[in-house]
Amino acid sequence: MASSIGYAWYQAQYGTPDYHGKAIALVPTPRVDFSLRPENIHALALAGITNPFVELLCPEDLSAAHNCTRYALVDHNTLDTRYSTSDARVVAIIDHHEDEGKYCDTASPRIIEPCGSSASLVTSLCMSCFSSDHRSQIPPELAVLLLSAITIDTQGLRKGGKAIDVDRAAAAWLLPYAKKASSLSSTPAAATETPEDPGTYTLEKISGHPLIGSLANTLNSEKRAVSHFSTRDLLRRDYKQYTFLSSPLSRGTGGTVQAGLSTVPLPLSTFFKSGSASVVATTVAWMEECGLSILGVLTTYRSKKGKRRREQLWIVDERNAGSEQHELAHALFNALEAQETLLLKRVEYSRYGFSGTGDDDDDDNEDEMMSSAGDSADSSPFRDPFIARVYKQKNRHATRKQIAPILKRIVEG
Repeated sequence: MASSIGYAWYQAQYGTPDYHGKAIALVPTPRVDFSLRPENIHALALAGITNPFVELLCPEDLSAAHNCTRYALVDHNTLDTRYSTSDARVVAIIDHHEDEGKYCDTASPRIIEPCGSSASLVTSLCMSCFSSDHRSQIPPELAVLLLSAITIDTQGLRKGGKAIDVDRAAAAWLLPYAKKASSLSSTPAAATETPEDPGTYTLEKISGHPLIGSLANTLNSEKRAVSHFSTRDLLRRDYKQYTFLSSPLSRGTGGTVQAGLSTVPLPLSTFFKSGSASVVATTVAWMEECGLSILGVLTTYRSKKGKRRREQLWIVDERNAGSEQHELAHALFNALEAQETLLLKRVEYSRYGFSGTGDDDDDDNEDEMMSSAGDSADSSPFRDPFIARVYKQKNRHATRKQIAPILKRIVEG
């Protein structure tokens, strides 16, 4: 969202003549879902967008007869099927996900490279123009929005995290502008130093800057405030759906397989609510609503000792997959378990209250409750035709950005 707004401003200021200086940020989030991301609402408020429910362009604002044919893709590099008409043209890509190799002859710029946040790549574009135009000024509110995105995507630019030099350079460049915004200028963290000119923050110092730390803490607190959400809300608040070409093993309707990945900022022990059958029923209903053959629930949270933890719940609906004798489920599970980049360890369902007494929520004893032989079919709360497994993810750095391409390769073969 921040990247979309930032790139639209960049095009309006520095776009090529054929754009006539016009670009509009289309936020792909349905307006009804805005309340599911309190950290987004907070970041928008810091940037002066106090009523995002009406101020932003959302999918439902576009009529079926809209005349938009040129698209710039930010934070993804394949045009959504909703907009992929015969005359649609992708004219720019700014992204940090795996390159799917599309639009090489139409997109300019076409920037797809690793970094912690796509907002850093958008900021880098602005920086390149500003170096040749010293009269330019990025609006403080936009600087706050881009800085918020970088901060939350990289966990406050902390060392050993997702941030690389392009993220730190972008944050260092944005910070002096952001400090001029009324939403940040009055904070205690902003008052700890004297004003500086853009570009004077070093990469070494930016990670520990008090304003970055304060912003990260606030946004993360907002992001974790999800205890009141229903199971359905948790599944859809940070959800991405993918259409994969089916392999001979994963025979899907129409030659495709629908897969969804939901990122949930809670441990599965909380998500399952001590063996609640209603949670299982709601999860199955979500799969059916979305027409999914595969659903992955990716949890991210911290243990009682503050250590980052990740888990994975995978569910396969064999009816939609069109395979027999659990072929797709077994192929998926075996392939995931073989991924050295994930380091998955299977966990018994008894841990979550579905059988036995379960155990403590804390994960600091990492080998506790690990299954050597795995769950029996009867221990799973998901009944046929839904086949499910739960894993602890030992590689805590692998996120949906890495897991989605792995899933694509497994399904498509």
